Amino acid sequence: MAGATVPGWKPFDAMVDAHCGVPVRVPARFSPAKIAKQVYVPSTKSGKLIGVEGDDFDRLKTYDSSIMLVKAGDHVKRARDLMSFCAYVWLIGSKEDVEADAKKARDEFVVNVEEEEPDSP
Repeated sequence: MAGATVPGWKPFDAMVDAHCGVPVRVPARFSPAKIAKQVYVPSTKSGKLIGVEGDDFDRLKTYDSSIMLVKAGDHVKRARDLMSFCAYVWLIGSKEDVEADAKKARDEFVVNVEEEEPDSP
């Protein structure tokens, strides 16, 4: 999307140049062998966090890294925006494997809370 706003600008090339500290020419035939995905792992409930299940993200075939943003005793809210997610997971692999692992990361993550009244819509 950023590239479409500035004619002739190639955001990926600019990112590589900035990371390397020198201009790098990416070969025309360059094509990634894998995909990477940042997965937002939500809380489906609001309340005081007692514990979580499914936060052993390294069990996933395409796992690269993760960060838990909450711990027992914290107040969590049902995820509705980027600031209310419980964890982020980064996955790298084939498109099919990454998509399957992203689904597992979200579906198998369970928060145990002392529940509050449901949020109003």
